[in-house]
Formats: sequence, structure tokens, C-alpha cells
Amino acid sequence: MSLNASLNRFLEEYPAAREQQFAGSPVAEFVRQDVPAVIEEMIPSGERYLVHGSAGQRNWAQVPWVAVFDRLITETAQDGYCVVYLIREDFSGIYLSLNQGVTIAKNVYGVGAKEALRARAADFLARLGELPDSYASGPIDLNTKSSVSLGAFYELGSICAKYYAKDAIPTDEKLETDLNEFINLYFLLATKDLLPGIEVLEDDEKSLDKEDLRTLTEHKRIERNRKLAEKAKKIHGYACQACNFSFEERYGELGTGYIEAHHLTPLHKPKGQKITLNSKTDFAVLCSNCHRMIHKSKFVSQVKEFRAEYIV
Repeated sequence: MSLNASLNRFLEEYPAAREQQFAGSPVAEFVRQDVPAVIEEMIPSGERYLVHGSAGQRNWAQVPWVAVFDRLITETAQDGYCVVYLIREDFSGIYLSLNQGVTIAKNVYGVGAKEALRARAADFLARLGELPDSYASGPIDLNTKSSVSLGAFYELGSICAKYYAKDAIPTDEKLETDLNEFINLYFLLATKDLLPGIEVLEDDEKSLDKEDLRTLTEHKRIERNRKLAEKAKKIHGYACQACNFSFEERYGELGTGYIEAHHLTPLHKPKGQKITLNSKTDFAVLCSNCHRMIHKSKFVSQVKEFRAEYIV
């Protein structure tokens, strides 16, 4: 099924389905599985991006969505920011939006969450710079009925968006062009979100120029991705693959389950949006000392060679 057909079916069938039982609904399954599968075929290949759809958790969502997540930013609609298709509550159309996760914002800011989302959206816009006139900047109108619904927060969380009326969904070619323009904006925002303030630079960052600093910071972001790191540790264990140091053996219970994940792709290799994030083949586990030293060596992607040169 094409994206045009998928979005039209979304708008046509969801209202009636919402009047029926949620559990086991083929329409809910269509939102979770079929629409994401279509979108996956249109975006950059590789493991960086995940596509998820939601028709709700235990009950029908008033504003269902299908989102593209950069795994280095977020893997859920609760925090960070993502590219997302948002359906208006009256089903009159769909927004393609670069939008913010709202659940964590609500928890952190409480009654000030909406203003925080609006302010953050303005900051993200400033980082992106001037956008084409065809983009809507800032809040969108999802025709929400409740000021405390998730939809009301999505409205203010929008950084920029494009709107497709129900009877005027563009061709697949146009939809694919628009989607990849937003993916590129997403990637651009992620790169502009990489550079730390000068006061929090780590020792290995202080002598780098801006481009090298950005590359190193993205590399560290990969290694600090919680899900990727934890999976790598479960696969490779908790003893350093360079020097065999075990935090548990040295520190007892305090060191149980502690080790650092190391992404094996050399710093100069990741280019653009295509990176490899396989926890088994693209990661090693190292103690803190070996991790710091391997980044200073010429063996960033070669743990065995690093071990032979400096350990054995």
C-alpha cells in the first residue's frame, strides 16, 4: 500500500473504528504495523531511525500518530523530539510535524509545560534557521476538545509542520519528498544539538575544532544510548574486552553490572544519517581506562589490536 493510500485509509476508517472495541481492532493494528512499514521504505536506510505508530494504549487515542524516531535522540513519543504524522481530532486532515515529546515535559514542568514546549519550539526553530514559506512554524491546530489532552500539548510542541487536508492528500512522490525534507531537518537539529557549552567540555574535547567536536560528541551520544549500551553489555558481558578488568571482582556488589559500551566505528567514518547500531557487531565493552585510551589510539575500531599493542 502506498503512503497516500495509507493516510487516506487512516482518515476514513479510524473514526468508525473508534466507536468499536479497541482490543484486537484491525484498524489499530494497521496504525501500528502497516503505516510504519510504508514509511520505513521511504526514509534513509540503516539502524538510526525507528518508525512507530500509536492508536492509543488501552483505549483509542483522540490524536493518533505515526512517528519517526532518531535512536540517538529518543525511541518514544514521551521525550526528545521526532518527525510525526498527527491526525486532527475531527479527522479533517493530517499534520506532518517536527514535534516534541510531551509526557516528560508535563512531568517536569507541571502547569508550565505548555509554555515550556512553546519556548523550546522557538529555540529549536532558531537553531534551524530560515525555513521555506511552505512550512508552518510554531503551534499547529489539531482541533482538540480538551485543553489538558495530549493533543493540546502536541499543538504547542510543534517546531514546524506541513498540513494535508483530507480531500487533498498529495501524491506519493510529494509525500516522500516532504517526509525526507523533515527527516533532514530532524538530522540537522540533532547535529546542532550536539555541541556542549564550553564550560562542560571534557578533556578530550577541548583541543578540537567545531566539526571534530561535533563528530566526537555524536560518537559519545551513540555510546551513551541506554538501550544500545545495555544490550551490548548483555551480549558481551561485564569484563573489559581489552584488559579483562571486572568491576565486580574489584569492587564487589558496588561494581556488579558495570562496564562501558564502546562503539567500534572510527570517529571519522560516520557520515550523515547512515550509522550502524547493531549491539552485537558494532559495540565492544571496555573498562573506563581502556575506553578513554582506545579513543586516543589509532585502534578505535580494533579492540584486539589495541590489546596486543598496549595490554598483552
